[in-house]
Amino acid sequence: MRHTVILRVFTGIIGVLVLCVVGLYATTTESKFGTPAKTFEQLGGDFTLQSDHGEISLSDFTGKAVVLYFGFLSCPVVCPNSMSVISRALGKLSDAQLEQVQAILVSVDPERDTPQALAAYLSNFHRNIVGVTGTDERLNEIVEQYGVYRTIKQVSGIKKADVKIEHSSRYYVINRSGKLVDAMRHSTTANELAARLISLI
Repeated sequence: MRHTVILRVFTGIIGVLVLCVVGLYATTTESKFGTPAKTFEQLGGDFTLQSDHGEISLSDFTGKAVVLYFGFLSCPVVCPNSMSVISRALGKLSDAQLEQVQAILVSVDPERDTPQALAAYLSNFHRNIVGVTGTDERLNEIVEQYGVYRTIKQVSGIKKADVKIEHSSRYYVINRSGKLVDAMRHSTTANELAARLISLI
């Protein structure tokens, strides 16, 4: 009887650990769970999306180091923390270094995040961060291009607010030639991100 109870407890612990691993994978992975992952060399590339000042392409920033982040405005904790990390990283750079660095927030919630809303939100962060978005079809192409995990699920009702969005959280670092060279984890500190950007300029 005692062995049976121990076995059940052990099985329960293993089950919880498996769920934790799956959850961690879903929030940090570079590809959708259950699908073959691209090699890092296959990720990245140019794209064009809409800002509050018109179309912006990644290639517009050729000659600069770029940090790219995928998030959305209704994200309660992860995205604001990531924007804070990027802002503090940029704040560690000199004026001359800032002229060679650009940060881009790509919204994965095009139904709710307009270019104007992104600009208003980012006014609370560093001036070198620009927000862009596009159609859902175009964003699907770009998240696939960068290996970003994104799911949008209807929670209840039919309102735009009644959706749940899950996405991976990484800092995609792009060199001055427009090539993706790093995908830094969500746990990256402002000092680490600043050092990585400086290494590219």
